[in-house]
Amino acid sequence: MAKSPSELYAEILGDVFKEARERTGMSQKKLSEKSGVGRTGVVNLEAGKRNISILIGQMLADGMGVAYSDLIEEVEKRWKNRKR
Repeated sequence: MAKSPSELYAEILGDVFKEARERTGMSQKKLSEKSGVGRTGVVNLEAGKRNISILIGQMLADGMGVAYSDLIEEVEKRWKNRKR
């Protein structure tokens, strides 16, 4: 069965945030501590099991020291280039 648009978007979002976190060399636990977002939330986001609010996205970006707008720009690029 094909994934729904919501599932595809969550997968892309999770990939982008995970890649950004890995570039910083931060563990999920450290990102959770720095951002104030629960570790379970970080794990579920990166696994593509959770969509997030703008506020949570901003908190995670701030925790990583990256621009939220750069992350969302990458998500948008991948969304537009996805295979349909």
